[in-house]
Amino acid sequence: MYTFTAYIILIVLGSFLGNASVVNTPPIQMECEMFDEKNCTVNKKCSSTIETCKVDQDNPDKPNTCYTLWNSTGAIKMKGCFTDNQDCSPKDCVATTETSKGLLFCCCKESLCNRNQKWIPTTTVPSTEKPKQEVYEDNTVYILIGVLALLLIGLIVGIALLMHKKRKQTLFNEVPTMEPSLPNSSPGISLSNVQLIEVKASGRFGTVWQGKMSIRDVAVKIFQSQEKESWKAENEIYNLPRMKHPNILEFIVSEERMNISNQTEYWLISTYHSYGSLCDYLKAHTITWPELCKIAESMSRGLMHLHDEINSTKGMGLKPAIAHRDFKSKNVLLKDDLTACIADFGLAMIFQPGKSCGDTHGQVGTRRYMAPEVLEGAINFNRDAFLRIDVYACGLVLWEMVSRCDVHLMPPEDYTLPFEKELGLNPSLDSMQDNVVMKKLRPTITEHWRTHAGLHAICETMEECWDHDAEARLSASCVMERISLHTKYQMTPLYIESNTTDCLLNDQNHL
Repeated sequence: MYTFTAYIILIVLGSFLGNASVVNTPPIQMECEMFDEKNCTVNKKCSSTIETCKVDQDNPDKPNTCYTLWNSTGAIKMKGCFTDNQDCSPKDCVATTETSKGLLFCCCKESLCNRNQKWIPTTTVPSTEKPKQEVYEDNTVYILIGVLALLLIGLIVGIALLMHKKRKQTLFNEVPTMEPSLPNSSPGISLSNVQLIEVKASGRFGTVWQGKMSIRDVAVKIFQSQEKESWKAENEIYNLPRMKHPNILEFIVSEERMNISNQTEYWLISTYHSYGSLCDYLKAHTITWPELCKIAESMSRGLMHLHDEINSTKGMGLKPAIAHRDFKSKNVLLKDDLTACIADFGLAMIFQPGKSCGDTHGQVGTRRYMAPEVLEGAINFNRDAFLRIDVYACGLVLWEMVSRCDVHLMPPEDYTLPFEKELGLNPSLDSMQDNVVMKKLRPTITEHWRTHAGLHAICETMEECWDHDAEARLSASCVMERISLHTKYQMTPLYIESNTTDCLLNDQNHL
């Protein structure tokens, strides 16, 4: 309570003694020093470089900053660009707090300001009468401050009593939090002991942090107030019956809270996976044939579970079919054993038996992964149509994995996104419509991939996933069955081929 009162007094006194206006300036081209300790141990690249920060395409007005992460011995862990600038220093990169792991983090708002970093621990400076006498010699100032302080104390006490009646406060790093607004947050779990360590990703719906909950590593996804509906949608998905599955990201708890700027944030906490997304992993690593099979089979198994409708049983409710609607390699996470789990359900759609899809916007998701019928705006608004859209994107993700598999006669090329070679990094909607819909363009399958029996079978599966005719596409269960066969019988392609007809028949029954 005393901390909260002191915080309010500082704010009001600051506004009384000086009017500081915040001027929003358009983002400028930022350069930051770039360093990653992993490159030093893996690629022997121990020197830092200069990086020009990329502008967030979904939020171009959001300025970039520079950051440095180091330990208490002074060893640099990472340097680079950072998109969250709320608490960054204007010029110098200064850290004031140390994490439980002995790591220090700072960020700053000028180009190359992270070349040097400082560690200045936060201390409480005892107040004395001497400095006040040096600054203020006129007794009138003391009288004004005294009167103001009395008025503020009375106001603060009144506000505190009113807030105490309305809600129960808890403290997290001296930030007041709100009680969960949704009944589906996990009971008995408090977020008061969650410690944010490092930003791992920043996207359209929020920022993902690596955090600590007691001794457990967790991922903390923070949604801003304008993305409340996405947060609610993910909560609803994770709390459906039978959503605990090894190939679906494990949900822990969610909560609505107020940040230090008195703005509402929505937190969603899940299990942390150090490898990150499949997309990030493929950028940095090639994969072997057994690894490809493990990732692809577990990924398709997760998608199959998401799509399946499972009838209710005694003690367990019905699990409806769910369409992801933003399936891509960024939303597939890798566990330590290289099995996959599917995440990010902010756009997902639930299909309750006997209920219509409603007035749903069909053209959502990431543009380069959109199926032809989505780009064309010609979706049949029924369950199977939306599930086939996920399968189309699954075919593109399979292509990404095959392109980085090192069993080819030639070494794998550098990682590229689907259609990146043909249409660039930021294809327009018109460009995607012209090439994918009208010209039926698909990512290139090189001939030397087909010289490996297993890759040849995977290529045929991905082609049936991204078929232009949505009704001709495989189901997620059929994709999983085929890849499972490739894993078990990779040296007997004729056996796999002989099972193709049965899989298609099962696929038609499934749809």
